[in-house]
Parts: sequence; structure tokens; C-alpha cells
Amino acid sequence: MEIDSVMIVAWWGAIVATLVLLWDIVKWFTSGAKVKYRYACNIHYNDGRVISVEKINEDHTVTEYAEYCHIELINNGTSPTTIMTILATHKYKKGMKLSMGKEGFVEHFGNKLPYVLRVGEIWSCRLEMKELEKLSKYGKPEVHVSLSHKDKPHIVKIKNIKSDVSK
Repeated sequence: MEIDSVMIVAWWGAIVATLVLLWDIVKWFTSGAKVKYRYACNIHYNDGRVISVEKINEDHTVTEYAEYCHIELINNGTSPTTIMTILATHKYKKGMKLSMGKEGFVEHFGNKLPYVLRVGEIWSCRLEMKELEKLSKYGKPEVHVSLSHKDKPHIVKIKNIKSDVSK
């Protein structure tokens, strides 16, 4: 069988078309919103709940603020998503299951839920540590985040509540 230039061009076109199709399939599977989660526990905020104010002298006072768990969601994907709800609960043990809905969280910068998280954007909130400590009595604390592009909520497991900083 003789290979002429038309046959070479046809094979070349078929190979290139197949590679383009495979590349489009890879892009399709890897596209969309990709949300990373970070948290840091035992954080103090100047606008947080005041626990006590102690006057040192006439000019100085010391204010003790409540401790919080700071939670961040970062969209590193290629399309926006909507943060629907956030919920603090615990991994189930025997007995009752407790949870703290979005009313226990303080959203930062006025970004109330539901919130559209654009590509490259960070949304953050905080939950008072005493609430997580209550939940930890019944199991390991978790934060469940529901996003519009996912069927099930993402679960962030909060570890070592007393002194944890995690990424």
C-alpha cells in the first residue's frame, strides 16, 4: 500500500482532533468552582464580645475579648459558586446531636449568606470558641458548608480546639 500526502494529512488531522477532544474532556472535568477551606482557632477580634475590662491606672485599661474560630472559604476554581448555608455540629456519638446554625456565625465585611463567591475571592466568618467547646462534649466538632455547585455539604473537621491553627 502506498502512502500518499493525502493519507498523511488525514492521519495528522485525526490525531490532532483526538488530542483536542481529550483536552476538552480534561478541561471539562477540571473546570468549575473549587473551594478551599481554612480555619484558625483561639483568635481574638477587637469588635468581638467583651468578657472583662480591667482598669490598670487612670490612663490604661485592659480588655479581654472572647476567643473565636476564624473560617475562610477561597474560590480557586474557574467559575463562581454560592455559599448557601454554614452549620457547626459534631461527629455523631451516642445521645443527642447538637448543631449551631448560621445565627451563631458572624460574617465578616457584611457578606451575609447566601453569598456569591467569585473566582479568586475569599469569604470569612467566625464562631465563638465556647460554642465549639459545647459541641466537642458530644463528639468531634465539624463545620458543614453547603455550596450551590455541590449536592452534599463540605465538612471541615475542627481539630484540637484548645490550641489549634490549621490550614
